[in-house]
Amino acid sequence: MNILTPTTRNYGHMQYSTAQENILTNVKTLIEEIYESDISIDENFQPEKYIQSRLSTPQEEVELWFIDKYEKTIRQYTMEVRVNKVKELLVYTDLSTSEIAHKLGYASIELMSEELIQLTGLPIVFFQHIKEQKAQTAMDQRKKK
Repeated sequence: MNILTPTTRNYGHMQYSTAQENILTNVKTLIEEIYESDISIDENFQPEKYIQSRLSTPQEEVELWFIDKYEKTIRQYTMEVRVNKVKELLVYTDLSTSEIAHKLGYASIELMSEELIQLTGLPIVFFQHIKEQKAQTAMDQRKKK
């Protein structure tokens, strides 16, 4: 089957075959798996190269499909997933900001903070405050029992 064969699924301006849909879903899944794993990511890790190594379709083609369907680049989506993981780790774990930056492949806390602010408009301390509020609420509920 030719993956460029048009089908009924139409996003933006392109129509996608089932094979193309599967490739796009696979790209998103690969990105999500990178940041869901418990391993630390090297700061030199390049998600785009990792994704390309897992695909048989040219990166440029996949990138165009991705932009058309999701209205963002693979890199932008990767940043969103990574920042969501930062938020999760800040609120729900006892990891320090340094440990989180290292775990997610940031070269520094400053770079992690810049990306967090760029995508959310909120600083690290905002999420740390949420964590403190959750802990205080849990403590208050224990006292009531």
